[in-house]
Amino acid sequence: MTQRPASGYSFSIIDTKTDSYFTRNTLGVSTVEFFFGLGMPLVIESTFLQLFLRSLGASSLVIGLIPTLFFLGYSLFSPLAGLLTAHLERKRPAVIATHFSSGLPILGIGILLIFCGFIPATLTVFLSAYALFSVIIGLTAPVWQNYLVMIFSEKKAIPALAVMMVVQSGAKFASSFFIIGMVNRYAFSARGAGIIFTLVGLCFCSGAFMFLITRELPRPRPPVGRRSRLGFFLRAGRAVLQNRRFLFYLASDLEVVAVVGIISFYANYAAEYCAVPPSLAAGLFVGLNYLGGLFANLVFGWFGLASLKTKCLISKGLALTAVLLLIVSGSLASFLMVSFLVGSARAIRMLTYPPLIKRFSGLHDATPYFAIAPILTLPLSAGLPLLNGRFLDHFAYLGALSYKLMFAGMGLLIAATLLLLIPLDFSRTNPLS
Repeated sequence: MTQRPASGYSFSIIDTKTDSYFTRNTLGVSTVEFFFGLGMPLVIESTFLQLFLRSLGASSLVIGLIPTLFFLGYSLFSPLAGLLTAHLERKRPAVIATHFSSGLPILGIGILLIFCGFIPATLTVFLSAYALFSVIIGLTAPVWQNYLVMIFSEKKAIPALAVMMVVQSGAKFASSFFIIGMVNRYAFSARGAGIIFTLVGLCFCSGAFMFLITRELPRPRPPVGRRSRLGFFLRAGRAVLQNRRFLFYLASDLEVVAVVGIISFYANYAAEYCAVPPSLAAGLFVGLNYLGGLFANLVFGWFGLASLKTKCLISKGLALTAVLLLIVSGSLASFLMVSFLVGSARAIRMLTYPPLIKRFSGLHDATPYFAIAPILTLPLSAGLPLLNGRFLDHFAYLGALSYKLMFAGMGLLIAATLLLLIPLDFSRTNPLS
């Protein structure tokens, strides 16, 4: 029997109405991602950021703190986002507010650097601003991810996400040449970094309002009062923990942590031990990373090559290949290939994650799953970058070998997730409700 929401309309009817806004909604979310794509190479999984911090005298441990802060903010505050928005029939106002807020800490640090330059507390101030940025991203991500799979039917989600990510990758690719030019002109001076961070903050704040283009249909639900929201979310949490197939998928998805571990350090490795110019490591690496993402989104998203499970297997295979290249070769060509492969792997994972969370949840509104998933992976996602940084500092006397050993460890983790993924059943066995 077809599941029905409180209004009496079947979900198939709602999905049909949703599909009528496919072009409009795809345009809206793609425009948002264009603005965010221009800024993301500077602040999220950024080769520029690790080189900027090194120029401030940061150790590998401090550089590893950046992804740790990001995962902590993302993971610990995602449930709060779900708690505050799960009762809302319309999610768009919350999506706009959180996206706009994400630009404010970056904008603040940019203005500070332009007008005050480097001060003794610059590193501390930057880490504090980045921590706040990470908290806001934690509030943003689950609402955004759930919004995407609510304004598109499951049938249309992959093509829409593919277009969105192609636009985002194109913006990131263009941004990489801006980074090269800025680093060549200003190196990592206070003025140059301040201009960069100010522009990033303005891009994020402006891009948030592009969600006004989208059209959202409410999905009626029994009202959830203020006092009952926490109880609702606790019940949802228990359901998540009892969903063994979802938990198994989440364990197999830990590849993303290993890939972040690679991205967080390989630019410094290239610049310090492989004679790669810092401007290329900060910019061209990013450009090839997102060119790989553009390729993957076109082939596996828009053209729909391979099943969801095969896409996940390919993503892990590409990441493993990148690890092997990092270990056996230190040429510029190999680093550029690594950037392309890692970008492709990350893009495929980002493309499949929202629809798979929705599929394994069995729910139309999967906000609790999107919110709780990062909490479950937090010990590894937050701890591994710090562990990698501590490892590199402790074994610094080994030189380039310390990096190769760390990359090998990430390769073993990726291989383990591949073994977990192979037996996982990807069929749609739970009715959407």
